[in-house]
Amino acid sequence: MSLAEPAPEALQVFVFATPHPHAALAAIDDALGRTTGELAALRLKPVGRIVEATLTLRGLSAAAAQSLADRLAGHVGVQSLRLEHLRGRS
Repeated sequence: MSLAEPAPEALQVFVFATPHPHAALAAIDDALGRTTGELAALRLKPVGRIVEATLTLRGLSAAAAQSLADRLAGHVGVQSLRLEHLRGRS
């Protein structure tokens, strides 16, 4: 399987910080509108003065996930971003 082909059991987890929930939701809305991935999970968690967003998608290739991570990282209000590629069956 190449980086361009999604593994059906693969999950892509995007964890990012924003100063408030509206910024996180705007970034998530933009991301979901531009991806063919399937939403697997979404969590917003207040951490002190920031909001930590965890967006989990299924059905993305590693290359598509990296492209989406780059787009999210450039979104207004996103202060940091980590991308995790998870494999296996849940």
